[in-house]
Amino acid sequence: MVHPKATEKGWKAYHSVWLMLFIAWTMCYLDRAITGPVISWLITNDLELINGAYEPHAVGGLIGSMFFAGYMLTQFPAGFLGDRFGRRTMLVLSTVWAGVATILSGMVRGLNAFVAARVLTGLGEGAYYSNDRALVAQVTPPGKVGTGMGVVFVGLAVGMTAATVTAPWLIEMAEGFMGRAAWSFPFLLFGPPTVAVGLLMHRLLPAGEVETYRGALPRLVAYSLFFLLVIMGLFHLSLSLRLGVLWQTAFVLMVAFVLVGFIYSRIGSSSAPVLRDRSLLLMYFSAIPILFTLWFFGFWALLVVSESSDLGLSGAALYAGLFGLANAIGYPLGGVICDRIPGIAGRKRLYALVCVTVAALVALMVPSIQAEDLTAMAILLFLIGMVFAAMQTVHMTLTADLSPPDQLGQSFGMWNLVAEFGALLSPVICGYLRDATGSWDAAIVLTSALLLASAALVVLVPRAVRY
Repeated sequence: MVHPKATEKGWKAYHSVWLMLFIAWTMCYLDRAITGPVISWLITNDLELINGAYEPHAVGGLIGSMFFAGYMLTQFPAGFLGDRFGRRTMLVLSTVWAGVATILSGMVRGLNAFVAARVLTGLGEGAYYSNDRALVAQVTPPGKVGTGMGVVFVGLAVGMTAATVTAPWLIEMAEGFMGRAAWSFPFLLFGPPTVAVGLLMHRLLPAGEVETYRGALPRLVAYSLFFLLVIMGLFHLSLSLRLGVLWQTAFVLMVAFVLVGFIYSRIGSSSAPVLRDRSLLLMYFSAIPILFTLWFFGFWALLVVSESSDLGLSGAALYAGLFGLANAIGYPLGGVICDRIPGIAGRKRLYALVCVTVAALVALMVPSIQAEDLTAMAILLFLIGMVFAAMQTVHMTLTADLSPPDQLGQSFGMWNLVAEFGALLSPVICGYLRDATGSWDAAIVLTSALLLASAALVVLVPRAVRY
């Protein structure tokens, strides 16, 4: 595809692609991020799904982690399918699937059915990221790829902020006509618009040389059903053996490790530039702390603020939402800065500097929570959200720099598969630490330490030339 000239003014075709992907990210993140506020409401009100749990925060985190269990396992297969059957095909399937599964999440009752619905949602949404990142890189002028990555990701920030701020209010409003089932209302509300956006993407996104739903859908369904059966089978096995939430999480990690091993053994030769390149491997592993951090704040920020104040969930939502609101500034800001620092060496140094800054800001959350200083918490949540989002954009742009252009889908699929170990672990580990220690301090310190490790890994990236 021939890129428009970067110097041309006015609205261009790639801007329309950015806008459509931004809207889809907004809806998908609404569907994804409402789980955290819903779980926080259930814990606070001691209701159905986790009623009477000995470790309510850990159990709530496990429910959130099950979404990411599904999400991570379709990352690489979806990128592979996108390279073969078309980006638009996979993006449409992913978005429509996410909307339908979100509606299902609001219709089911009982822990097992709810976990299965969230796993199914994750399996569908897992097809989105790798193909979205590849499409942005494909249609955007080379000098604006970082900006495009950041602008599209503002949808993530908008969706997360909207979910955090509105979910408690929506549940409280729904109590008047849904009673104890009011927790399901946000799922029922946000699912249908997501389906509509997915159908609109079919009409508005550019079609590639090869676009076929007939080839992609059966394979995506086959992958997803297999992983759903495996995840839920392990979940039920752990329940029957009365194992704790950490053992349940360990089972899912084992499945993910097996998948990674299978990918390397079966298609390692044809995808060697993506799977065996040292630079990309370091980028993949350095992304784990990024998603660990994102989903510590994305899943637990509401309860962190609520338990550190007397605001209640609705009042705390306005403070917790500052993280996502600041993301909307940080994602494009990071892209603009990144585009002005050409070269892999310069972008490596930029990432390390910004990552260390985020680690320091996260660590400062401990004294602000201990002092129950809402002003300090609000300032820190905003600053962390902005700088963190800029950092994530730099990391994604650097990954695109290091990837072979014809395998971008597989590269970003592998990026997100490995990175999702962080998202899988974050809700349950941080919830477990909260139950074990009685405070959020240990979870915050762990998050800060992981960010320092991420900065160190990126510094070690050896390559200094692009493809």
